[in-house]
Amino acid sequence: MMAPGNLTEPVRGKLDADGRLISADPPLLHLHLQAGGHENGPLALPQLASLCRLSRKLDMVLSRPVQAADDDYLINMWVKIRPQYGDDQGGVAISIIDWKEAPAPGSNIGSVDRQLDFGRLTGRASIRTDASLRIMGLALPGDLEAVEKYIGQSLLDVFDFVAPSKQTVLVESISERQPVRAQHVRQKYGKQSSYILSGQPLIDNDGLFSGYRFTLELDEDQEAKENIVALARGGGKSGLISDSLFGSHLGPALRQPLGKIIANAETIGSRLEGPLRGDYSNYAKDIASAGRHLMDLVNDLSDLEAIQRSSFTVAADNIDLVDMAHRAAGLLAVKAADHQIRIDLPGKDLKVPAKGEFRRVLQILVNLIGNAIRYSPDGSVIKLCVNQEDEFSTITVRDQGDGIAPEDQQKIFEKFERLGRSGDGGSGLGLFISHRLADAMDGSLTVESAVGKGAKFKLSLPSRKI
Repeated sequence: MMAPGNLTEPVRGKLDADGRLISADPPLLHLHLQAGGHENGPLALPQLASLCRLSRKLDMVLSRPVQAADDDYLINMWVKIRPQYGDDQGGVAISIIDWKEAPAPGSNIGSVDRQLDFGRLTGRASIRTDASLRIMGLALPGDLEAVEKYIGQSLLDVFDFVAPSKQTVLVESISERQPVRAQHVRQKYGKQSSYILSGQPLIDNDGLFSGYRFTLELDEDQEAKENIVALARGGGKSGLISDSLFGSHLGPALRQPLGKIIANAETIGSRLEGPLRGDYSNYAKDIASAGRHLMDLVNDLSDLEAIQRSSFTVAADNIDLVDMAHRAAGLLAVKAADHQIRIDLPGKDLKVPAKGEFRRVLQILVNLIGNAIRYSPDGSVIKLCVNQEDEFSTITVRDQGDGIAPEDQQKIFEKFERLGRSGDGGSGLGLFISHRLADAMDGSLTVESAVGKGAKFKLSLPSRKI
């Protein structure tokens, strides 16, 4: 089961007055079905169902730890149950705010040898690392010497990340103890084969993070692409010389230690390893915040280098701007809540199809919403609207901040331009990169504003028919 670790947003569900599961997010529904339940049937998770009954009986909000089982895993959750009123009278709302998996006692799921043997039989590579990403066990099909050669090395020293993956995605996932999904990597040495890397965090019997279990499948499409490029340049893969200094060398070298700093500082600040004086806990949180700021800067500089290459291109994915708005807002929900800012979103029943690279559009919207939160007063509202305009689909982000003077409205899209602001955590690259990305997708990014009346940024992308 591909389940969350430390959740970025709660897993939700609803029971009716008879204890039937009438709605559920995918992880909860999967667990319910695995336990023998069926859709719209009684909740099949005994501890959770018991807590829901108690909440209904006492007519009060309850928050408790709950344990469930899935195949060879024990899943420890922290759950909040809230009685429902009005149309949902008699039912309860379930909100799972923490989800950790650990091998069940007596199962072989944590056995390195078993996983490596399975990998050899299926033709997939299998890797087990410790909490510092050092390789403890490894099997690469067709490379029998790899076990002795790579044991003890860092995973990031053995594999390079290739388009469209980024090492920052892996580092951020690991720092948050999240699953790693479908990252494209290439073996640095030996055969230099390309793989698709996926991984699941491992939690020991004490509930502590103990490492990752990864699988790698041969990325045949990437191998073919690299061979074509190599032939076009008149050489093999080993003869290619990267024209990227920061993205290929300095960026990865910085992300690894920054990821460790962030992860360790957050562990200390959250007092997961034991009690700590309040001021030291706050110091650790400041260190984590500074580390995330530096990671953002590294990512911005990598993107800056990429978009300024003449060979830079974007994909033309089929996307929906309403879906993108909800995804971007979800990523920033906690940050907005910290400032009592409400993000007003278009209804999920709307459809505004467009053409644009999924991750780049998400990047632009996260930047626009993040800026709106940064420069809006606490307790204000940020409004996202979608529309169809001729051959373009548009999404606007409107805030209630101080606004931007007319003479500055073009400057904000320039490199490193911050209009004299300092100490606000920005790099002055976000809007420049977003503007260039919009252009690369045959769209545009514009602003309308007046001093004291907030700002409205509009992203336009080619529309598509459905």
